[in-house]
Amino acid sequence: MQAFLTFLLDDTIMPIKSELLHLNKGDKLELDNTTNQSRYVFGVAEGIVAVHKEENILDFSTTSHFIGFYTDNESQMHGEILTKTATVWKFDLRDIFAKISLSRNGFLLYNKHAMSIHDSLMKKISIMKLNNPNRLILSLRSLVSRFGEPSTDQEARRLPTCFTKQVLSNYTGIKLSSLTSTLNKLHDEGKIMYSRRVILVYA
Repeated sequence: MQAFLTFLLDDTIMPIKSELLHLNKGDKLELDNTTNQSRYVFGVAEGIVAVHKEENILDFSTTSHFIGFYTDNESQMHGEILTKTATVWKFDLRDIFAKISLSRNGFLLYNKHAMSIHDSLMKKISIMKLNNPNRLILSLRSLVSRFGEPSTDQEARRLPTCFTKQVLSNYTGIKLSSLTSTLNKLHDEGKIMYSRRVILVYA
């Protein structure tokens, strides 16, 4: 999605207002401004951001991905910085739609992003129908495919430490009280390696 962010920042095609924000872990990205009725979109330049719908986490965004294009107009949604620091671009949603309306390439880039978000949410919906162990292992495999770090075990990927048990609970819908036992079960089955602060996920 880097091409879409580059397009939005390209002032040769209808310059739009943007603001570069340098944020820290725990900072919130508010999508709505009730004072002036604005809705904001954030493009992530660096870091990992959780997309919250109230207390639940719908998904995560990282470099060159966006937060704020889609809401249900009923529930409060916001972004939360998970990594130690993050850098994001802030746009007004109305400005983005005005810009892509002038460019076929911009529309195609937006559509590609929309399809990516749709596919990700449909995949999560199907995973959420499973029992806890299957739901968790498929969620972990999905997360390490997107955010995983190399580990000393060639066959495994390390889940970044910003994905705490509370974050995993909010993402998978598995109660925190059940999450540890489910992690231990997956560890015993050889699907992951789990210790207090480290989760390695095998393919």
